[in-house]
Order: sequence, then C-alpha cells, then structure tokens
Amino acid sequence: MNFPRTLSPGMSFLVLVCILVLSTQTVLANNKSVLGYWKHLDKDTGQTQSIFQLFEDKGKLVGRIEKVFPMPGKSAQTICSACAGAQKNKPVVGMIFFWNFARAQAAEGKWVDGKILNAEDGKIYDAEAELSEDGKTLKVFGYIRVLFKIGGSSVWQRPTAAELQGL
Repeated sequence: MNFPRTLSPGMSFLVLVCILVLSTQTVLANNKSVLGYWKHLDKDTGQTQSIFQLFEDKGKLVGRIEKVFPMPGKSAQTICSACAGAQKNKPVVGMIFFWNFARAQAAEGKWVDGKILNAEDGKIYDAEAELSEDGKTLKVFGYIRVLFKIGGSSVWQRPTAAELQGL
C-alpha cells in the first residue's frame, strides 16, 4: 500500500478538528474526577480555610491536608493538639484526614463508608462524599449513626491557581 507522505489541506483540517474534539473531551472528563485538589471555605466568612489533595490508594479514596490559611485575627492551626493516638500533636499540613472511602455501586461520583477527621476538635466521623455533575464541587457529609445518620455537610470547591502556589 502506498500512503501519501503529506496530507492535503482539507485532510489536515479534519485531523486538527478531531484532535481538538478529543482533547476537549479529555479535559472535561478530567474535571469530573474526585481526584485532585480541593478547598474548604469558612461558612461564615467565605474565606479559604484549607486545601487538600484527594487521591486513590488501594481502591480507596484518601485525603491529605496540603495547606492551611489563617482566619482573620488568628494564626493558622499548625498541629493537631486535640487529636488522639498517633496523630496527637502532629503537623496538620501533611496529615491524612480523610480515608477508607469506597466507590458507591449505585451512584457514579459517590464515595461511602469513609472516615473524616476534624483537626480542630480531633473528632473522627463517618462520612460520605458526592461529586457534582460538573465536577466543580464535592459535597461531604460527616455524621454519627444512632438509629439514623446525624451530621452536617460541607461543600468543597476547586482551588484557584493562586491558592495552589507553593504546593
């Protein structure tokens, strides 16, 4: 078989369009992953409190604190003095605070049966997380189970490029 060594202008345009369409789909698919960096905003001030990275380890979703920000008039929390066990008085930055989440079989983008540590009070809660359809927010629900789940939700967002500087 003989193949042309160069593409005609029309064929070059078609190849370029195909590459653009495929790369756009790849970028959109990547934005719909729970993996990567997230930030938690203070519910009263709207300011970023912390940035963390979610990653998969042995099929489970895990989260590590990457950066903390001071609240107005306060210093940033540097150690987990309220934590128990091996995490007591350990640095907050670098701490695994989110672990053991399994993919929900019934819902894509949902992770269940996890644990989350509140570094402010040292308490560990059962938790689940669900990624929004556009991949821009992650709703995290921490709870205790009595006869039913009692707890609270937090909506995490993707951090800005400026917030990620220095990681």
